Amino acid sequence: MNNLPRLTCYLIFAAFFNPSANALDLYVDNDTQQIYAAPGHNRTRLGTFEKKEEIEKLRASLKAEIEKELQLKEKHPSNNALTENQAVASVQNILTEEEMAKNRTAPPKNKANTPATTSYGKNGFEFRTDNDKFSLAIQNRLQARYAEPFDSDPRTLADVQRDESSFMIRRARTKLNGHAYSPWLKYYLQYDWSQPVLRDANLTYDKYKWAQVRVGRGKVSYNNERVTSSGSQQFVNRSIVNDIFTVDRQQGIEVKGNLFPGQWYDFTYYAGVFTGLGVGERNNDDGNMMYSGRLQWNALGGEMRFSQSDVEYHEHPALNISIAANTNRSKCTAFETDSRSCRRLTDLNAAGGARYRDPATSGAAGAQNGQYEIQQMMEEVHFKWKGFSLLHELHAKEIKDTLNNDARTKLLGGFVQAGYFPHAFLDFIPTGIEFAGRYAVVDMDTSRDNDKQTEFSAVINYFLEGHFNKLSLQFSRLSVEDPVRLQKDAENRMWAQWDFSF
Repeated sequence: MNNLPRLTCYLIFAAFFNPSANALDLYVDNDTQQIYAAPGHNRTRLGTFEKKEEIEKLRASLKAEIEKELQLKEKHPSNNALTENQAVASVQNILTEEEMAKNRTAPPKNKANTPATTSYGKNGFEFRTDNDKFSLAIQNRLQARYAEPFDSDPRTLADVQRDESSFMIRRARTKLNGHAYSPWLKYYLQYDWSQPVLRDANLTYDKYKWAQVRVGRGKVSYNNERVTSSGSQQFVNRSIVNDIFTVDRQQGIEVKGNLFPGQWYDFTYYAGVFTGLGVGERNNDDGNMMYSGRLQWNALGGEMRFSQSDVEYHEHPALNISIAANTNRSKCTAFETDSRSCRRLTDLNAAGGARYRDPATSGAAGAQNGQYEIQQMMEEVHFKWKGFSLLHELHAKEIKDTLNNDARTKLLGGFVQAGYFPHAFLDFIPTGIEFAGRYAVVDMDTSRDNDKQTEFSAVINYFLEGHFNKLSLQFSRLSVEDPVRLQKDAENRMWAQWDFSF
C-alpha cells in the first residue's frame, strides 16, 4: 500500500494551513491606544492573530495521523514512502501562521544601532537613546569682556599702575555631560579653548544620593565662590579673595552625600583625596596627598546648588551654612586652572623680594617638592529669598615653609556680597535686572602691618535668559598696601561683559 500521496497532503496542509475560524483580526485606536476586534473610525489594523492552543491541537492531530500512516507503512513497505525520520522532521518544522508572518515581516536585528532622540534643554543639545542607557549633552559658552584700565586683580603697587585697557574673549568653553550604560553612571568633560586646557574630566557614580562618588579631574568642593561656575556668578568675576585661598581643580576622588533631606538637621557632606598639584601635573611631587572636607547644614529650604543670584526667585527662604577644611603638602602655595596650575602666592619678604619660591623655576632657586605645608579653613553663609541673595565667606590659611626653619605665615580673607531684583516693588524696572554690591579684604600676613588688599564693587546685571544669557556692568575700587615701602595705592576698574551659553 502506497500512502505517500495522503501523507504528503497532510504535510502540505499543515505547512500552509490558515484556520480562519480560529484567527482574529485586531485593531488599535490611534488616539486612545485601545484594542478592538472590529474595524472602525480612526482604527488601524494590527494584523491577524491565532489562538496558540488551537494551533497546538492541530499539530498534535497531524502528528497522530502521520504516526498512524507510519504504522501502516511498516506492515506494507513501499520504496516511495517517507522514512520515519523524514516524517518526524516534517512535523517538527511545521510553523504557525503567526510565526510565518513574523519571519516574513520582522526586520533583521542590528545590535550596533540603538534608536535615539534629539532635543534642546538646560544643558544644551541633548542626545538620548530610547532605552535611556546613553545620553550626551553638548553646551558651548562664550564670555566677551571689556576691562579698563586692567583686568586681573592687583597684588602689588606696580599692578595698580597698569594701563592695559582691552577687549578680550575671557572664556570660550565646550561642555560634554551625560550618562553611559546606566542613568546613574555619569560623565563630565569641559575644555577651555581660550587658554587652552582640559578643565574637567570625571566620572560620577550617582546611584545613591547619600553617597555619590566622583573620580577624575574637577573642582574640589571647598567654597561656594570657587565651585560656582564663572557663568553662574553674581559679579563679572570672583572677588580678590579667590586667588589667595582657592584649592581650585585637582585630580583625585571625592564623595558627596545628602543626609536627612527635608528635616531640620538636613545636611550635605563632601570628602576628597587628591594629588595636590592642580590639573597640570600627572604625578605627585612627594608622598603626601591633599585632603579636603566640607559640611553643609541645609537649615532652610534644603540643599541649594552652587549658583549665585536668586534668579529662581525662591518663594520660601533658603539658607545653607557651611564649614570646610583642607590640608596639603607640595611645592605650590596657590593654584590656577591652566597647563601650569601649581603657582606661588604674590607677596614680599622683609628685603622686598618674593616671599615664596616659584614651582615653575627649576633647580635650587625654585620651590622644592613638598616644601610648603598648608592648612586652611573656611566658613560660609548662603541665603536666597524672593529675589534677594546673600553670600559670605571667611577664610584662614597657614603656610609652613619646611625648608626655611618651618617659618609660618597666617593669612586671613573674606567677603560679603548681596544682590536684589527690585521689579517686585518698582514696576518700571524689567524683571531681569539685578543690583548687587560686594566688599572683600585680604590680610597677607596677620603678624605684619600694611599688607592688606581691599575691594569695593557694584554691579548691574541684566538676565536675558537666566545665567545662560546675561549682560553685566561692574565698577570696583581696588586698593593695595606695600609692607616694605609702607605705601598704599588704589585704582578704579570697570568691567563690561556678555556671558552667553547655548
